[in-house]
Amino acid sequence: EGWMGPLAVRDDCQGAGQGKAIVRAGITHLAAAGCRTIGLETMPRTVDNIGFYSALGFVPGAITVTLTLEAGPPTAMRGLLSQVGAADRDAAVDECRALTAACAPGVDFSREMRLTHELGLGDTLMLRRDGILVAFAVCHAAPLVEGRSREELRVLKLVAADLAAMGALLDPLTALARRSATARVAIRVQGNFPDAYARIARAGGRVRWTDLRMSLADHPSRAPARGIVFSNWEI
Repeated sequence: EGWMGPLAVRDDCQGAGQGKAIVRAGITHLAAAGCRTIGLETMPRTVDNIGFYSALGFVPGAITVTLTLEAGPPTAMRGLLSQVGAADRDAAVDECRALTAACAPGVDFSREMRLTHELGLGDTLMLRRDGILVAFAVCHAAPLVEGRSREELRVLKLVAADLAAMGALLDPLTALARRSATARVAIRVQGNFPDAYARIARAGGRVRWTDLRMSLADHPSRAPARGIVFSNWEI
């Protein structure tokens, strides 16, 4: 899975093909890295952007809706990667990798988990059922702009074996938001998971933002084989 983040060309340099050159170079790099999905997200109403990317071979997919849940009451936290001793951390990451591979073969979020822990950006919350890992979420609490206060806990990656496991992850996520000194947790829900969207909405999720996900026609976004996999394409 490869994606491109925000791109911009300075006003006085526009019209000379610089933007297209940047995007084509990004496509070449991601394809050479073996990505089966190559895409990006843009605002749904930016028709110029959508037209620009469409001319380069991207096609629109499902809309992504950011839903937020207010931070929950303070409670004792369990299942955090930061609570796992160094000797057992690799095993915990491997469990998350195995769950992801079972849901979406070829997808691996272990790098994001390790960087999140090593750089102190947030934490990974893991949920077990009868001792077996059934869901996890990689979350960032660090502000996006240096010097700003923490506003929300952002879920970058979420994997759940089924809808019940995803639903059971919501209360711990709101508790983690409180523990992280943030006011809410933000989850970006891809539109091809309507049941998950409805479950979060019923839990009190408020719509905060929308993004249009676009993928190259010959490198499309793929639905997981089973379960639920949310992947934020704009960290």
